[in-house]
Amino acid sequence: MAIRTYIPLRGIKKHLAIILEKKLLKKHFPFLKFQVEKGKLMCFGYVQPSEYSPIFHYRVEWDPGSSPKVFPINPSIDYDDDIHMYEEGCLCLYYPKDFIYDSKSHIYDTIIPWTHEWFLFYELYMIKGRWLHPYVEHKKI
Repeated sequence: MAIRTYIPLRGIKKHLAIILEKKLLKKHFPFLKFQVEKGKLMCFGYVQPSEYSPIFHYRVEWDPGSSPKVFPINPSIDYDDDIHMYEEGCLCLYYPKDFIYDSKSHIYDTIIPWTHEWFLFYELYMIKGRWLHPYVEHKKI
């Protein structure tokens, strides 16, 4: 059983948390590009769910101490409750009551795989007209 490395945000400087997370991301996803801006890690990646799909480009923004946010870049995807996005335009990747992104969480083994899965289900949504992945309803009433 592998020992899970985690970032203890209490007692560690944010820039060191960013360096560690960036190192883990580079190791597991060498195609990602990085930028650090105002104490925030920005990761730029892409995924093509199938050979017939477009290549989806996305940006992950992470400020240590908060949950990462993923924004589709190209092609542009407009906000829609039915495709599990938040009004600010970021993807809804998990139900916050079921998973809390904390100092033991890492982007490489949660957010990136979930982002790629999200784009696969987005493609299925475009074909079927409904979201097929299990979800918790979060539309405003």
